[in-house]
Amino acid sequence: MPKHVPRFIPTLTEVVDPASISAAPTSTSPDTQTLLEQVQRELCSELDRRLQQEFEQFQRGVLGEQLEAMRQRLWRDMDEMVRQAVADALSREDGRDDDSQPRVFTDSHQPPVA
Repeated sequence: MPKHVPRFIPTLTEVVDPASISAAPTSTSPDTQTLLEQVQRELCSELDRRLQQEFEQFQRGVLGEQLEAMRQRLWRDMDEMVRQAVADALSREDGRDDDSQPRVFTDSHQPPVA
């Protein structure tokens, strides 16, 4: 007997016949076509999800810019209409119905910052 016996000795627990390995069909691994289809479905699904996120983010940005520009235009138009209505009312009150010389207010009101 040898003096030093290793603590771990590998043991063969199953006997495998080499002829059975090559003859047995590999049903556990998918064929190449099935694997390609699966990868394609997963990639397309992920790509679709990411493109949808990017599109929504882009759309929110563009829409927000357009809404802000529209808000500022509407505010200026409304401010101008109110000023004109006040000037018209004051000119009628003064007995002047002359539209060629409307009152002009110099205090320009700026729209509030959103």
